[in-house]
Amino acid sequence: MIRQVLDMPGTFALIVRRKNYSSIIGFALARIVADECELLSLGVESEYRANGAGSLLLTATMARATLERARWFFLEVAEDNDVALRLYRAHGLARVGYRLNYYDNADGTKTNALTMRCQLPE
Repeated sequence: MIRQVLDMPGTFALIVRRKNYSSIIGFALARIVADECELLSLGVESEYRANGAGSLLLTATMARATLERARWFFLEVAEDNDVALRLYRAHGLARVGYRLNYYDNADGTKTNALTMRCQLPE
């Protein structure tokens, strides 16, 4: 399935590995269409969170989007994901939309999503 996503035009992935390259500790998956880059997914292993890996991945993804001439960067995030929201706001993203009951939770409930966006440098 990941291969199919990466085969879509404009899609790219970035990874962060341990210092000895033995394993991946985080990744970002994004897609550029026209002048927009959407962050499809960003994840960091729990034991490596709060050490800058997420920030590094987000910064690198935004830089790649800028090099590819994207003007806008956007994403969707669960409204209760406070850690991610702090990260995204620290990188200049602001709420521009709201999606009711967007995410399905394991317990059968739903969580709303925020759409966030920022303008990339020229």
